[in-house]
Amino acid sequence: MTQVTMLSATQISHLLDMPAVIDAVADAYKEKANHPATLWPMVYEQFGGEADMDIRSGVLASKHVFGSKLLAWFGENAKRGLPELNGLVNLYSSDTGEPVAVLNATALTGFWTGAAGAVASRLLANPDATTLLVVGTGSQAPYQIMAQLCVLPKVTQVLLANPRNAKKAQAAAAQMSMTLEKLLSQTIRATNSVVAGLIDHRLSEVEFTGVTDLPAAVQRSQVIVTATPATKLLIQADWVQPGTHLNAIGADMEGKQELDAKLFQRAQAYTDDVPQASEVGEIQNPIKAGVIKPEQVAEIGNALLDPTLGRHDANAITIFDSTGIALQDLAAANLAFVRAKEQGVGTQVDL
Repeated sequence: MTQVTMLSATQISHLLDMPAVIDAVADAYKEKANHPATLWPMVYEQFGGEADMDIRSGVLASKHVFGSKLLAWFGENAKRGLPELNGLVNLYSSDTGEPVAVLNATALTGFWTGAAGAVASRLLANPDATTLLVVGTGSQAPYQIMAQLCVLPKVTQVLLANPRNAKKAQAAAAQMSMTLEKLLSQTIRATNSVVAGLIDHRLSEVEFTGVTDLPAAVQRSQVIVTATPATKLLIQADWVQPGTHLNAIGADMEGKQELDAKLFQRAQAYTDDVPQASEVGEIQNPIKAGVIKPEQVAEIGNALLDPTLGRHDANAITIFDSTGIALQDLAAANLAFVRAKEQGVGTQVDL
């Protein structure tokens, strides 16, 4: 008989804190670069109209775990008052093959996706950046902002843009401080009071503003995060100023695009996995256009290990294409599982 720990979204939100997840994701990237960690082929299918499913899997050798995430998107669910994303992460021991945990995938995804952008910004962004622009006001936006504030200590202006609905950007900005305080109360305060105090102080310094003039907002921002489902470019190449760092989060399937392919002509490009990103990430577009070749893109894990692969100079434009890899899910899931065992959290099921 095998005992498996079941962790709900609420339990995960109390077990994880963003600084710890940022470090866990960075370690997973480095482990991929060193090859103890392995990704297995992604499975993706569209079905039933406004619905798709993807399965991502791999092994995180340093943590003695392997596993998979199945995430389903149902575009019509918002009309039903239901979440659009649902899924599970299954975690197994790589020593015995036994299942050890089943976790709510959507709760984990918010944390590790925010952490992925923070890992890139910590490495590539101007550390003196004062203005952050987040394009997209969906469920990912608070996690992206929280993560960026953890690694960009001088940001005091956070601009929010919604290309489809400017009023949503203004409403999100008006509520963002309270949204982040609620997120903080669920996470960091429960696990790290020192870090919580620091971020509380950071939130008191930050002004949130909804913007309607996207070109002007891009021009005044030193760090930009795009987190939308866009299939047509949102940010023109000539809007982006020298020294800007961009995290392109939205593109995770063929046909998606947030950035002008021409921007890659004058930028250093990074991603989590070059083969995957070349097919479904933001870099698919400049590759198809012949602007860059896959071998010109550095994987973030290699850049974390080799300083010569980082930003070349203060005026360089850097782009991180975050497509999402199984190792991020496994790193966040394992962190939650270890803490759950330490704190006696979760429902134990005998299989």
